[in-house]
Amino acid sequence: VSLHAIASMAWGARNLISTQVVGFASGDIPKVPANLLLVKNCSLVGLYWGAHAKARPDAFRESLGRVSKMWADGLINPRVGLALPLREANAAVAALAGRKSTGKVVLTMDD
Repeated sequence: VSLHAIASMAWGARNLISTQVVGFASGDIPKVPANLLLVKNCSLVGLYWGAHAKARPDAFRESLGRVSKMWADGLINPRVGLALPLREANAAVAALAGRKSTGKVVLTMDD
């Protein structure tokens, strides 16, 4: 989380920080300036999906089911920046590592 990202938050806002399977993109664990959180009365919430799935598997499955239903119902529309067939997984990882994609990188089971 950058200083600019926190400074741009509205008063009383909440922001979710989620780590991905590949970890922190910059290699460093972010440091949060607590003074900005206090002045803006805002909060940051951290989420590590892997730990959540292990600690509360039932809640994890239920929340995943709810998100899947929201997607199926058209209530959310994640931005897909790159979709590649599974056989091109190395290219997908290279796009992530090289920061060449905006949005989600998706591997499909299609040829």
